[in-house]
Amino acid sequence: MLLRKRGTEESILAIALLIAILASMTSVVNHLNSQAETIGNLPSSGETFILLSKDSASITDSRVDMELANLVSNATDPTYALPQKIFYARLVTGSNGSLALVRGVDVPTFLEARHGRMNGSAAEGMQANVGELLARLASIRVGDQIGMDVDNKLVTVEVAGIIQTLTQSDTEIIVPMNVADLLSEDNRASIIEFALSDGQYAKINKLREVLPSDVTIVSTQQTQVFIQDINNQTVSFFNLWSIAVYAIVTAASYVVTTRFTIESSNELAMLRTLGGKRALLFTLVLTFTFTIFFLGSFLGLAIGLAGTQIVSTVARWAWRSFEVMPFLEIQQTTQIVLFALAASILGSIYPALKTVLKTYAELPL
Repeated sequence: MLLRKRGTEESILAIALLIAILASMTSVVNHLNSQAETIGNLPSSGETFILLSKDSASITDSRVDMELANLVSNATDPTYALPQKIFYARLVTGSNGSLALVRGVDVPTFLEARHGRMNGSAAEGMQANVGELLARLASIRVGDQIGMDVDNKLVTVEVAGIIQTLTQSDTEIIVPMNVADLLSEDNRASIIEFALSDGQYAKINKLREVLPSDVTIVSTQQTQVFIQDINNQTVSFFNLWSIAVYAIVTAASYVVTTRFTIESSNELAMLRTLGGKRALLFTLVLTFTFTIFFLGSFLGLAIGLAGTQIVSTVARWAWRSFEVMPFLEIQQTTQIVLFALAASILGSIYPALKTVLKTYAELPL
């Protein structure tokens, strides 16, 4: 009888729409996570590693023996093994001076590894290549003379070319190793970068066995770690949004229960007059709310999942490149229903208690 009262259908539909939001978002997030995991598990066409000292806080603090490049070549047969000296220098251009990162390398090998684009030529002798972003900030052009000052040691070089690598090197000065040796008296390298082709990764373990104890190997392409971090951030955002939706469900439960107790005051008063216990009235109110939200939750799951799949299917028909296949897992549907019911009970407790604590004389007949 109580379920046939006016407004019950509207209450169920309102709850269903809230749950549909959660179901729709969850199904889309599941698709995104599955795609991200698939990308993370794809084999790469090659991977880059660097050797650096274990106690270094950054690559500019690292110091490793130049001869380790030969050790790497013998142990792994890399695509390339490139010692690099990396340090900060005060860039002197005209009257302006600012700190810039200088990288001393075998320039042709470095540019080939970075697949860089060049405006000019590769540096040799007392020349340098300047990253595109740094060149713009410092107004450096091909053919300019620039000075690099490290601990009052000033070396002037000619800019042989401006490079674009789409990496951090676009903010650096790339110089031949002989120029780096003039600015840094240390005959050790900062890092040794090397790349392995497909099927050669097992040799990393062999290399670790022969490396000095103060040197470590770091992968520069940690795809799976990156994908996992993206997934964690997505889930965290979704959880935050879910809390907001469940808070709205709690508020909706309060409104539905309050409306029910007001509109059913005659029936509740009659039950009290006929000897109904307060526990019976309390159970009746909670059961009504539980039933409304139980039906609304399952209806919302159906609307959310079916609606998202319909929209994604229509989008695939309209745009063939559009590929979204939303889905829900069983444990997720169970979690959504249980949390929604818990939120509904939480929101209905106060108005239910407020009603049953009234004496039957206070309830209008």
